[in-house]
Amino acid sequence: MNLGKIAKSSYSKAVQSLIHRIYDQTDVQDSLYEQALKYFIDAEKLQEQQTAAEQEAYLFRQRLQQASGADQAKIEQRLQQAEKSLSSMNHGLEELRLAQLTRLKELCYTIFELVQGADFEETNLLSAKMLGTIQLLSPTEGKQVARSNQKSKHLYKAVLALRLLDRLLLDGKITNSYVLKRYQEDTATEIEVTGGRCYQPFRDDVQIPLLMAALIQDIGQQHPEAQRILCGEDGSLNEFRVLDNPDRVTMLQTNYRESLKYLTQALGKDRYVGNSKDERDWFDRNEQEKLGFMVTLLKNSVKPEQGIGNLLKIPQIYTSVVLSTKQNYSYETLPKVGLVIDKAVEKGMCSKEAADALMQITGIFPQGFGITYIPKDSDRQDLDRYEYAIVTSLYPPHPHVPVCRMVTRNLSYQISVMGCTVRVENNLFFPQARKKLEKIKPERLKEILMQLVSNYEERKDMDLIPKCWHPDEYFAYARNQNLWNKAINQNI
Repeated sequence: MNLGKIAKSSYSKAVQSLIHRIYDQTDVQDSLYEQALKYFIDAEKLQEQQTAAEQEAYLFRQRLQQASGADQAKIEQRLQQAEKSLSSMNHGLEELRLAQLTRLKELCYTIFELVQGADFEETNLLSAKMLGTIQLLSPTEGKQVARSNQKSKHLYKAVLALRLLDRLLLDGKITNSYVLKRYQEDTATEIEVTGGRCYQPFRDDVQIPLLMAALIQDIGQQHPEAQRILCGEDGSLNEFRVLDNPDRVTMLQTNYRESLKYLTQALGKDRYVGNSKDERDWFDRNEQEKLGFMVTLLKNSVKPEQGIGNLLKIPQIYTSVVLSTKQNYSYETLPKVGLVIDKAVEKGMCSKEAADALMQITGIFPQGFGITYIPKDSDRQDLDRYEYAIVTSLYPPHPHVPVCRMVTRNLSYQISVMGCTVRVENNLFFPQARKKLEKIKPERLKEILMQLVSNYEERKDMDLIPKCWHPDEYFAYARNQNLWNKAINQNI
């Protein structure tokens, strides 16, 4: 099949760039998670150096009180040098902290601007595009699945958290007073914040901090103690293996503790720039409340019950299935994410209301998932073949009924302007749909397969009635990467 030139569109490149800015493994080590690893490694050493410098200055102060004459002048000079060295060290650490905080905030504003539209409909379209692009850029087979999903899952989860917040606010299910106050405030306050943006209470104090908390929720896994559990003392272990229970518990505890430390110590509060005492007092108070909100999100996400931590917990569960790093990853099982979330609700791991809200947003078929379906003729009768489509829209009419973009028509790939809503009875993921094709002769099913797949000889052992298809190869071609423009929709 001739699909065009293999390349990335400008949008796909932007999404890939975001993923690399969050989690990467390069010589430059400038991604969020690489910087966190460096911070955790250096933190203990820097703390020891700072403590030693403070002790040295303290001792010189003590000696200065007892000295006289020439000794006093010498000790006073040494004290000044020690205090200058300590001040320089503290200033350097503070500038490093602020630089880390600024980088993370700017990263979150970039994400926000890519997924937030002028209205509810545009916002969901942009979010579907982001989520679908992440999925379609990720391999679905081979040895690199876990490594790729490890890099992508933080961005995916953060976008889901934003959209879940929207839904719960619209349904009146958010009770957190901090969130409600910012949500209800108008945006008339003209206080300029970092980057020249006009202050918007809900965006700057709730949505951006939510993105920040989502991105660093698992950053404690970069701590040396966690890395020893994951990779072994000599780094020889497979970090994606299933941990035994003692290691798993220690891992979770370490991640929780160190993620909170990273938030409060490596990031902390922003610094006011200006000359107004009233503005400074307001700014400092607002920063303290914002930091408190992010701390609450991380703490409450462990056992959220009905609380605000569901904004992180439920997207985390969903993402752990859709972008799984487990060794037994199987693409065709991704739609079982709904069952996994139901089980989490049964175990009391998250709120049923919030879980239902996420399923209303996403359905069980992830954005970018490859749907195989039985098309209909002009008389609405089922045809004797199946076609390919890709899930491209949030808010399906039912969690089991995805809204898609057609990829093939009459068994031929094309850049389609046609969308479709695929009902259960025609979606080959479900047994009742597959049964409809069982009466077709195997020879005919092989003909269909030969027309739809490349390298048929390598794939001739595929199921003749496939539950789904893998669209990442299709999406690798630049001309196929704009699946989210306007489409004429039809029910299948």
